[in-house]
Amino acid sequence: MGSSSVENIKNAGVVGAGGAGFPTHVKLASKVDTIIVNGVECEPLIHVDKQLIEKNLERMYQGLKIAARLTGAGRLVVALKHKNKDALKTLEDFHKKHNDFEIFTLDNFYPAGDEQVLVNEVTGKIVPEGGIPLNVGIVVINVETLINVANSNDGNNVIYKYVTVNGEVQNPGTFKVPVGTSIPSLIAACGGTASERVKAIDGGPMTGKLIDISTHAVTKTTKAILLLPEDNIIIVQKSRQISAQMKRAQAICLSCRMCTDLCPRYLLGHDLFPDELMKRMYKKEITPENLSNFDYAYLCCDCGLCELYSCVVDLSARAIFNHLKIELAKAGIKNPHNRSELEVNDFKETRKVPVARLIKRLEIDRYESSAGFMDFDAATVNEVKLFLCQHVGAPAVPVVRVGESVSEGSLVADIPEGKLGAKIHASISGKVKDINDRYIVISR
Repeated sequence: MGSSSVENIKNAGVVGAGGAGFPTHVKLASKVDTIIVNGVECEPLIHVDKQLIEKNLERMYQGLKIAARLTGAGRLVVALKHKNKDALKTLEDFHKKHNDFEIFTLDNFYPAGDEQVLVNEVTGKIVPEGGIPLNVGIVVINVETLINVANSNDGNNVIYKYVTVNGEVQNPGTFKVPVGTSIPSLIAACGGTASERVKAIDGGPMTGKLIDISTHAVTKTTKAILLLPEDNIIIVQKSRQISAQMKRAQAICLSCRMCTDLCPRYLLGHDLFPDELMKRMYKKEITPENLSNFDYAYLCCDCGLCELYSCVVDLSARAIFNHLKIELAKAGIKNPHNRSELEVNDFKETRKVPVARLIKRLEIDRYESSAGFMDFDAATVNEVKLFLCQHVGAPAVPVVRVGESVSEGSLVADIPEGKLGAKIHASISGKVKDINDRYIVISR
């Protein structure tokens, strides 16, 4: 295997394949002590990472070795859940031949795969408030991301994505599809929907976002497409407007503290108290003049436990925190919270939310299929929509014109000069049909 570089990874457009899409070339340009491979997949109904460990472990390992060389990390840890027996067995057998990494297993709780929770579970360290694992000498990287790192070594750009399609579909499965594939194409590959009145989520049931089935397309960060009934608790919550969320909080919060007691950041010692926010909503204390009093909103990790699990009257501290983050940014108020002298809450171990209970609460236990790997004929994808911002940072800048012919894998949008971002490549060969400030459309 040749010597990969940060530049190879940058040129291939590699970003985090399972989270917000942080550009991997930036992450691996850092010097750290430890790399944690996140194969935990803590959200229900998603199966990509454990399936990739089972099917493509050698490639993941190659990516891990490249990442270790680039960062200088001496400790390499692959983390996954006890319950994923097949993936664990594959990993343990591989480990007998390649024992230069550790295997770390976790119980089946949510959010075990949150990178700050995972760092604490594996190393005992606590990431500072408002910080990232790099602050404690650690890189957390996803299984699929490492496969893309290895692929970049061979000059292969990121033009495919592994996606679990689950929920109200006839045949749930995991597919390897071109980036930019339409959602109806994925649904068709599953044999269609199992019911008519459904809505779709890009991502997991907890942190995923509601999408328009007719206009959305697979991005580099799409881990799953979930089709759920319109009246499911998840869809109902995610469909509520922020004005309704705020009015409900002002009217019916019981001041029970459950949202804080189960908050992963609070349990890691961060100064985050969702119940205090809700009490202030009740007292109507949030005004444009005192926004800075609520700058602790920046500490919310958007896990959704307060919204979809802990609240007995169906409120969402998460939605209000996200609204406050936007308003704080508009007002030019940055996150001042950066304490690093933190102590884990005494009750952390006993307040881990079992996924078995979570899926019952979310009314999605009937969708707990294995969603195994299924064939997908990429040649049937006649058009792709490539969003210019499918990563952390500035949107990519188109380098092609409408009517121009492009080849599969060729560069169609580049990183803006001097900005954080990622390159985007054509995932099919064809002609550029449309370009606007949001996306590029390529048709065969």
